[in-house]
Amino acid sequence: MRWSTMLGALQELPVSVLLASFALVCAALPAQTAALKPPLTPDNFKSTIAEGVWFVEHFSPYCGHCRAFLPTWESLVASEPKGVQLAQVDCSVNGDLCDANGIKGYPQLNLYRDGEFVEKYKGNRDFDLLTEYLAKHVEPASPPPPPPPPAVVSEPLNPHGEVLVLEPDNFYATLEKGATFIKFYAPWCGHCKKLAPTWKQLAKSAKDKVTIAEVNCEDHKKLCDSQGVEGFPTLVYYPPGGPKSEYTSGRKFDQLKSFVDKASASALQAIQPEEVDAYVTENPAIYLLLHPAGDSELLKTIARLAAPLLGSPLIFTSPAPALFERFKVPESAPWAVVALKDRNPHTAAAMYIGGTTLDTNGDLPAWLLANRLPTFMELTQDTFQSVMNAPHAPLVVIAAVDATTRDKVAERFRDMAMKWRVRTGGTGISHGRSVVFTWMDAERWESWMKSMYGIRKSRSGEIEDAGVVIADHKILKYYDTEQSNTPIKLTSPSIFSALEGAADGTLRAKNSENIVERIARYLNAKLTSIEKNILERPFYALGLLSLSLVAMYSVLRRCLGDDSAYDRDSKSGR
Repeated sequence: MRWSTMLGALQELPVSVLLASFALVCAALPAQTAALKPPLTPDNFKSTIAEGVWFVEHFSPYCGHCRAFLPTWESLVASEPKGVQLAQVDCSVNGDLCDANGIKGYPQLNLYRDGEFVEKYKGNRDFDLLTEYLAKHVEPASPPPPPPPPAVVSEPLNPHGEVLVLEPDNFYATLEKGATFIKFYAPWCGHCKKLAPTWKQLAKSAKDKVTIAEVNCEDHKKLCDSQGVEGFPTLVYYPPGGPKSEYTSGRKFDQLKSFVDKASASALQAIQPEEVDAYVTENPAIYLLLHPAGDSELLKTIARLAAPLLGSPLIFTSPAPALFERFKVPESAPWAVVALKDRNPHTAAAMYIGGTTLDTNGDLPAWLLANRLPTFMELTQDTFQSVMNAPHAPLVVIAAVDATTRDKVAERFRDMAMKWRVRTGGTGISHGRSVVFTWMDAERWESWMKSMYGIRKSRSGEIEDAGVVIADHKILKYYDTEQSNTPIKLTSPSIFSALEGAADGTLRAKNSENIVERIARYLNAKLTSIEKNILERPFYALGLLSLSLVAMYSVLRRCLGDDSAYDRDSKSGR
């Protein structure tokens, strides 16, 4: 009866009314087109407007005034006003940035000079008036420099050694002051509660050096979403002037302190030729920047491009011609970065040849990240994340060891790593995939290794019987056979055969997750995608919902109409 009553009421509404409502919902059109540059985001807003005069439109694609203003804005961009640069900010996606910029309505046009807010445009949004307004604010000729002001000592970072609570109002301003290490957390998260006292201890140890902060994601969900936070706690380091990096290693105080010390230290360290061997043998991997003497601009640029490394591995610098000759840097190369790994000071594991101009080295950060790991190492709780979730997604050879086989396997992998570099022409890369040879304590991680990869330690005590797999952790797959379809053995021919088959895609992989875990991951990804689309395109989602309701209504109305006709026919005796 209830459904009949509701459908009866809906029948009284003309379909045209519902369709008109649907049309109104879907009327929102973009206020930014392909002809315009992509809008600025929190990651690039400050750096983009840092120099010169900028006129920035803050808009929402669902704002009628913004859509009406779009042709005028496009004409203004096409006119290329002299001395003024134009940009946009989409407030529907970057609400926190718009709040920080004092946006009260759309579209709002703000004028900035050298990164500082000048004023809000309050006139009519007419093309001629806007052109006249911008002409008055062209970058003026530089006046004679005034006398230097008295020296001002800037306040040090983290002056009180306490955890700083961040909110949208002070988030970006804090990042601008210098290096900041942020914990994104939720009050109900058990791991977050466990980390809290350690985080306070870290703040105390980083006094006057690095800001240690936290964001409550229950109270500031939009801010956490804008920073890509997907779980708790998420620890992110923001270096001054460089891209942010998520910290994924151990959360003990000593580990966190070591990370902060390395990340906040000087990116480059000068070295003498006679010191190279000592530094290489003390570290599993280092970089050596060989450069022309006195080229300070190059050093500044490399330090900026190396920011994602966060001090690991160390980058040493030298202009010594003897080192250019020692590591066989081509004579035509103005500078080079040499990767020295596995405590071997004699042979370069990889080399980046610098260009004659600095703007031709945009791929250097990716190269630095791809070559930062040693070729062989033990996989522990502290090193697992840095290896398995490395940005360049290496293939990881994993051998199960115990106390009796650990040293033998380490020595075997040392020899194997050298042979692999020779086999790949010195790069260690096959079909675009780099390789790391690792071993794990099968006694401590026995259950995990068995459930994840189905491998166990050697039962005979001989290293040839140790379980071996090749993990492609980024896609949660692994390989346990070589190309002849026989189990991988801890020998160079067997492992190299499997590596080449995995790298070129000819070897069949197995899933490291069971069917239930894979289904759960798939459904979670789908739900996350749907939620993201609804949040980013609410009117589009509402439009689809309205269309679905109209379609459902039409179907039910037709069915109900057919039932009504049947009832009338039955009563009339037809």
